[in-house]
Amino acid sequence: MGITYLTKHLLPYADTVKLGHGKADGLPRIRSIVIDGPSLVYHVYYRLLAWTDTSIDVLDIQPTCDEVSRGFVSFLLGLGQRGVEITNICFDGALPMVKRDIRLARIEKSRQRLELCRRRSHFSSQSEYRTETVIQPAQLWQSRHLPARWRNMPENIFMVSAVFEDLQHRWNHERILRDFQQNARFLTGTSEFPWAAMTTMTQGEADLECARVSRLTGSAVLTDDSDLVVHDLGPHGAVIMLNSMQLLDDPENLIDSEIRGLRLHPKQICRQLGIENIQLFAYNLKQNPRLGVPELLRRTKEGLGAGEISISYDTFLEEYQHPTPELGISANHQSLDPRVSELVWQYQRPDLYCDAEAPHMYLGILHEDPSRRCAWEQGRALRALAYSLLGLSQLAARRLPVVNEFVRRGGRIVAEHITLAGATTISSDMTTLRNRLDQAQLVFETDVQPSFWILFALSEIYRDNSSNTTNPSAVQLQRFLWCGFMGKTTEWADIHLMAQIQAVLYSLRVLWQLVLITTDIDTSALRLSTLAELPPLYILVGSRHAMTRAFSEELARQSVQKLFRAYN
Repeated sequence: MGITYLTKHLLPYADTVKLGHGKADGLPRIRSIVIDGPSLVYHVYYRLLAWTDTSIDVLDIQPTCDEVSRGFVSFLLGLGQRGVEITNICFDGALPMVKRDIRLARIEKSRQRLELCRRRSHFSSQSEYRTETVIQPAQLWQSRHLPARWRNMPENIFMVSAVFEDLQHRWNHERILRDFQQNARFLTGTSEFPWAAMTTMTQGEADLECARVSRLTGSAVLTDDSDLVVHDLGPHGAVIMLNSMQLLDDPENLIDSEIRGLRLHPKQICRQLGIENIQLFAYNLKQNPRLGVPELLRRTKEGLGAGEISISYDTFLEEYQHPTPELGISANHQSLDPRVSELVWQYQRPDLYCDAEAPHMYLGILHEDPSRRCAWEQGRALRALAYSLLGLSQLAARRLPVVNEFVRRGGRIVAEHITLAGATTISSDMTTLRNRLDQAQLVFETDVQPSFWILFALSEIYRDNSSNTTNPSAVQLQRFLWCGFMGKTTEWADIHLMAQIQAVLYSLRVLWQLVLITTDIDTSALRLSTLAELPPLYILVGSRHAMTRAFSEELARQSVQKLFRAYN
């Protein structure tokens, strides 16, 4: 969410630096960094996307949560191997109200991308699909033009949440050694989860916490958001642009290979430009994006004018000020999904994150068929129950009657008003859901992950009578589970069914997380303890290849027969 043209204007004043050890060649050396977590997630995602085979089907284009998570860890290992200390990895816990218009604009852009993808994408004539990508570390450090076919693809909306969760609960020492044998030698002797303690869900934006850590420690911030140079980074803090980073020489040679990147050092840049601070320069640029550097410098050196301009500048600076920490926030918040965290913070700090109207939930654009009803319609009742639990747990003065979900409706993004239920309805709905979970366990006679949860999601989809849409036949569904598509090749119907399954499963995740932090309101929440068995997100919203691995032809046949007998 950067200031337009700020990077373009400042890059000529960046200097090349070396990260970690390497040959003595006079370049400044960066020994410690703080990482903008979401920025690195997207950086890894697009690097992987650029290396994806252009012949594969549209359903398989997006790098999966598992692949992005592995790529993220490979990147961290590459830094650690070369002696770079990572002080913090920061993720957004909530975005302020002033960013709402930008958020909606981004979701709308994703919706437009999805429509373009629907119009322009062609399916393979072969009844095959890609398996999981084997990530080559060198690919993460080499820039590559994104193939034209992929440029209209909406991004994986679950990947930031999955990486955050994996850093805390998946990537322990044993698993790193098993999956990254050649890269894990330097981790010997570290704690069980080497990145868990440094991975933080901030009270607000990750930018603010990155800047605070940089100011206190002198660490450089690793990001693709040029806005970070506008923050107070202290005398030694700086920003290193992710897309400028490259690995020189052999990526497997720890002695000779080195990492370089472009550093934006605000204090040095100010000296070069002859200005007192970068904030006023950035403010003038934001007010007048078409101005060139000479005119921006002239206005910056002149300073502020009348009171109205001064007030506008003060408002601009508020965006870069760290909020006062909220006391009494449970440590459980550090395990929340980022979207759930943002919803919780809207109740905890409504002055920063919520207006008087209603809390907002930004679900994002699923990889779905845009010509059909939004896949997020599935699981809506589950999410309504989750929001109602959270609302009821608040003090009476903080309770609000609705939550606004921003989702696709046809060709636009709208706020769906989810009315929150009272205690009696909540208790009844929880009992009903518990009964459905119990029934599914009896019907499918399995609790094996992830097959049980996929089947439960399908039972919810087939149980939903709110739409006139015809669900797949038994033969089609059996083939979908076993082969990954319902017909002879992939079609948009396959893509949409996968999105509907993901919508139900993610809604269950939201519900369980809010159950865990609202246990003081009603012990009946414990009746949903089956949800504690939900797998981690990288498995929960896995690829169709992962789905077909979970279903043999016989298991798919038996499961579909049971589904239709019990729910049809």
